[in-house]
Amino acid sequence: MKSSQPEILLYAMGTLLVMSGAFVRISHLTSATVGFTLLFAGLLLGSVGKLLTFRRKRQLQARNRELEAELAALRGKS
Repeated sequence: MKSSQPEILLYAMGTLLVMSGAFVRISHLTSATVGFTLLFAGLLLGSVGKLLTFRRKRQLQARNRELEAELAALRGKS
């Protein structure tokens, strides 16, 4: 299954936000609130991207099963 562009974008943005939040927290560049906000936002975006990927994968698997059942029924008729 190939992921669609929005799923990849959400996951990549989430990863970048987590890394930037960790960098901000470790290097004490700004307040703790900003670092933790970036971490939380990154985890949220990454999770949404993964959930969309899993949902799409389940839909494609269900469609594949339906098509295989139709093909088996057609083969049984002949």
